[in-house]
Amino acid sequence: MLTTTIEDGWLKLASGSREVGADRDLDAPGLWKPVRGGGEFEVPLETMLRRVDVLDVDEDPRGQIVSMVASWAEQTIDGGVLREWAPPPRERLDELVPAAALSFRSGSFIEPARLVADAGTLRVQVSLGRFEDPMPKSRRKWVARLLAAVSSLRLVRAGLRARPGHGGSIEAAIDLTGAPAPIAEALLPVAVDALRHCFVFFVPTATLIGDAGCPSRLLDASPIRNTSSTRSRKT
Repeated sequence: MLTTTIEDGWLKLASGSREVGADRDLDAPGLWKPVRGGGEFEVPLETMLRRVDVLDVDEDPRGQIVSMVASWAEQTIDGGVLREWAPPPRERLDELVPAAALSFRSGSFIEPARLVADAGTLRVQVSLGRFEDPMPKSRRKWVARLLAAVSSLRLVRAGLRARPGHGGSIEAAIDLTGAPAPIAEALLPVAVDALRHCFVFFVPTATLIGDAGCPSRLLDASPIRNTSSTRSRKT
C-alpha cells in the first residue's frame, strides 16, 4: 500500500517497506527513487494543476491527478510497465517540446538533450560529461559523489552509460514511461526545464571530474568523508 502526502506543492508517494531496488538505473520506468526504508515517487502537483487544459479534467482535478499518478507509481514500482502502454504521438510531443527546447547550454558547454519516445519508453536524458577508461579510483569516487548530488534533485535520476571501447558518459534523465497520457503531457515540459537546470548547474563539474587528463590535486585525491553531522551532535 502506497502512502500519499502533499507538501510544498509536491505530491509524494512512498512505498513504505516495499523495496524499489537500490540499483534503479537510468532506464527504469517512472520516477521511483530508492531511499532508506523503501522508495519515493514525486511529481509537482501545483504545477500540473496549472495545466488543466492539457489534463482535460472537468471535476476535482486535484483528486484525478492524485489517482492517475498513484496508478502510474503502482504499475512501475517493480520496474515494469503495462504491455499496452504507449507514449503520446510524436507529433504531440513535438508540440509540447519544440526541438529548440532540447538544446541545453551552460556557458561554453552546449549539449542536445534527447527525447526518447518509442513503443515502451518516454524519457528525457542528457549527457553531463564524458570519461575514458580506465578512470582513476579517486575520480570514480568523485563521480559517485556527483551522481548522488544529481539524483538528489526532484524528478532526476543519474547514472553512467557505457560506450564500449570509449569509456562512457555521466547522464541525467527523467523517465515518464508508463504515465497516463494527460500526466505525460503535463509533465513533459516540466521535465525538460528541470533537466535543463540540472545541466546548467552540474555540467562544468561533471566535465572536469570526467577528464582524468586534466590534472587536479583535489580530484586526484579521494573525497573527504563529511563528518559535519557528527560534530554537530557532539557540540
